[in-house]
Amino acid sequence: MINISRLYCGIENSSDRFHFGSMGGPVVVYNCTKKCSLNCLHCYSKNSLNGKELDTKEAKELLKQLAEINCAAVLFSGGEPLERDDLFELLDFSRRLGLRTVLSTNGSLIDAATAKKLVDTGVSYAGVSIDGTEKTHDEFRGVAGGFKAAINGIKACKKAKLKTGIRFTITNRNYNQINEIFSLASDLSVSRICFYHLVAVGQAAKNNLKCSEGQLRQALDGILDCAKQYASKGVCEVFTVGNCGDGEFILNRLKEEKSSFYEKSFRLLEQFGGNKIGKRIFAVDAFGNVHPDQFRQDCLLGNLKENSMSEILETCENSNEFANQNAKA
Repeated sequence: MINISRLYCGIENSSDRFHFGSMGGPVVVYNCTKKCSLNCLHCYSKNSLNGKELDTKEAKELLKQLAEINCAAVLFSGGEPLERDDLFELLDFSRRLGLRTVLSTNGSLIDAATAKKLVDTGVSYAGVSIDGTEKTHDEFRGVAGGFKAAINGIKACKKAKLKTGIRFTITNRNYNQINEIFSLASDLSVSRICFYHLVAVGQAAKNNLKCSEGQLRQALDGILDCAKQYASKGVCEVFTVGNCGDGEFILNRLKEEKSSFYEKSFRLLEQFGGNKIGKRIFAVDAFGNVHPDQFRQDCLLGNLKENSMSEILETCENSNEFANQNAKA
């Protein structure tokens, strides 16, 4: 994850400790269910491994183990996590364990009552997926009305005083809609936007969504331009996810602009140290399989029905298996 606001605009924010400071144990994405009512063109979950999802008892055991390894944050994702029947019981259990709990959602199931329950069960942040203008979003998510439902979900979260951000996946269908997303965030008083580079797995491997190099450069230039323009309008936590090369892109822009931020940003990137998957971030799928991150489901590190999280992470740390996997990728 590259902190655009910090590196390019010099704006410090509450997420810095997860990137440049001490953060304890790893961040863990828990894809708690494969259930989802949408049909997204880029979905990595739909074609993932199958099996029996962790039941309530097993999911609580996972959360206990995450607390034991001093997990910096657990991100409930899916599928659509709000389609899991016991989600609020798990969120409340996570809160009682002292875990920092966040939610990744399509927003379509969030109304005023749901938003209040999210707050009451200790969720500290909800990231809602919006992938462009209304027409683009609905086509991308495969459901008419998805955009309006996501907007209503964000408004409900904001009214409940739950910190909320926008998650945007960069594709060849929306790379030129960066300004529209910043404008939307500003209109909704949303301070945080995460721009995800497309990972061509699952449905995304079947659909023609990958940006050309020129399209990607246009998108990144737009993100940097808008991050500077909209910072004064409250959009001051802007990130890209999934390509550490964005750091070099930022440094080149800063050098070209003779920016005073160049040296400090260079040191921060050097301190961050590059890709953290399989080191500071892991993912657990709905069936208890542990992966280096939520997109690398081809790389299985272990299963929680057979070994504990600490055992799996220790084995991973002492093995060259993941390093070899990365070399082959």
